[in-house]
Amino acid sequence: MLLSGAVRILVVDDDLELNKLLSRYLERHGYQVSSAGDALQALDTLERERIDFVITDLMMPMLDGLAFLERLRADPRRKDLPVVFITAYPSDRKMEESLRKGAAFCLAKPVDFDRLLTIIRFAEG
Repeated sequence: MLLSGAVRILVVDDDLELNKLLSRYLERHGYQVSSAGDALQALDTLERERIDFVITDLMMPMLDGLAFLERLRADPRRKDLPVVFITAYPSDRKMEESLRKGAAFCLAKPVDFDRLLTIIRFAEG
């Protein structure tokens, strides 16, 4: 369950156009959104801001989504942070691995924004 009050979502994707589209969509639905172009920027944002929910690409440069998730789960402050993966290259193996490592959900690109919104609202409780 997410924290009460304004829910803060971090969107992490090296596709800047998708990053902007997701951010605007979520803001129109009442969420406060921060964005990062890669997992290292996301880790920095997580140190500076209160984030309640993460939407992240699975395939990213420098640090991929699974390595990013492993770092989140290793941090006691973020071990239960809801994370949804989005990916242009869905494979059952990668999706299964992401769920096994603690992702809340994994969506294929192109992202169904309404489905994503349903997942976020479900996580809010």
